[in-house]
Amino acid sequence: MRAIGRLNRDVGRSPVALGAHTVDSRNLFRLLWNVTAGGSDEAHASYSADVAVLVRAAHGDAVRPTPSLGQVLTDLAGPDTDGTFAVRTAVQCADRAAASRDLETSYRDIVEHRADDPVFGPLTRTVTPCTFWPTAPAEPPTDVHNGVPLLIVGATGDPATVYRGQLAAHRHLKNSRLVTLLGAYRHTAYAGLFAPRNRCIDEAVDRCLATSVLPSHDTACRG
Repeated sequence: MRAIGRLNRDVGRSPVALGAHTVDSRNLFRLLWNVTAGGSDEAHASYSADVAVLVRAAHGDAVRPTPSLGQVLTDLAGPDTDGTFAVRTAVQCADRAAASRDLETSYRDIVEHRADDPVFGPLTRTVTPCTFWPTAPAEPPTDVHNGVPLLIVGATGDPATVYRGQLAAHRHLKNSRLVTLLGAYRHTAYAGLFAPRNRCIDEAVDRCLATSVLPSHDTACRG
């Protein structure tokens, strides 16, 4: 984390050459985010190698990107990337409550969240096109009722859907059950995506899918 903190600072001061690509304060966060997947030793080693290459590049060394970094950088610079993000922006801005148009409010929010989330906070805590979106949401906000049974499956170390958010959703959705994979640092827990399968998780989900019946109580599975 100290290395990533220094990298964040250095790239913010001046763009960094990485092979044929450029890493700057606009794409560093997305770059670090896109290569985070999996809780295995192999995934950790791959991520460490990515960060090491970025740190060397920030020091001025002539280095080539790792295959994973090269793929993400190529994707971000691809001709269809703007179109992909434009569609996502339209969904996010037109199908939600209107964002504040007060830039001071946005700035205070950015400063507050960057203090404790300096690396990935800027991905979402920033002024976006939603601030200036010209139309009202396409539909009123959806009122989620608790009459529908819902199975929530998560991992305590999920970097994208953080565990405290999973717990909050579970509290608000009164008719839900939560199946948790303990000590797992990945975004998905079911069916072995990004990591070996977990029998406890898979059996709980498979049973619910096959019977349409929720577990009688919340379940915690060991990684």
